Amino acid sequence: MTPKNGGKIELKLGPTSPESAEYEAHLQTSAASFHARVQVGASAGPKQVEFGAWTSATGGEPPEWLTADARAALKAALRTAHSSGRWPRRITRWRPEPVD
Repeated sequence: MTPKNGGKIELKLGPTSPESAEYEAHLQTSAASFHARVQVGASAGPKQVEFGAWTSATGGEPPEWLTADARAALKAALRTAHSSGRWPRRITRWRPEPVD
């Protein structure tokens, strides 16, 4: 479902190891939809979260505020994996668009 306002974050778990995981990211606004693979954990290097190239029918990249929220959700997933030994299979969030 396309959000009428704000943005939707959907992250689906792919291949994992105890120290890292890959997620399929789908970020969506009312105007566009964006997809990328994301490396989380040791395989992502010092940043801990590394987005791959974004694809979109409209071109470009998702808004920075939505990418930042997705990054925060993935860092929380990394903390969960370190404490419980399990990666979250799916993460879904809606975020309001920031007001200037």
